[in-house]
Amino acid sequence: MSKGFSIELDEVTEEKTQKSVRCRNCEHVVTSPELAVQPHEHTFRNPGGYSFHVLCYSDAPGAADVGDATTQDSWFPKYAWTFAICAQCHTHLGWWYVGPDRFAGLIATRLIR
Repeated sequence: MSKGFSIELDEVTEEKTQKSVRCRNCEHVVTSPELAVQPHEHTFRNPGGYSFHVLCYSDAPGAADVGDATTQDSWFPKYAWTFAICAQCHTHLGWWYVGPDRFAGLIATRLIR
């Protein structure tokens, strides 16, 4: 194989990697930038005083939905939430929200974008 072919393959692989949103812990593909919803970014503080910078996606196939849905302390009115964990390593990535529609709010620092 020629060196030119190898470079092209590397460029395609790099481009594919850049078009995915992955778990920072294990690099499992969680979602895609194309699935970002607007407004996309929010910063919230939970009742325990912890702040989270959250990115919203209409779907996150690589994030499992865990727990019973609750509206208690929901950051989005009319939405119940459950935990969103990495389907591969089970790291807590954020939350699934269900209400008028369904979306994932994922913690920016736990993702590779």
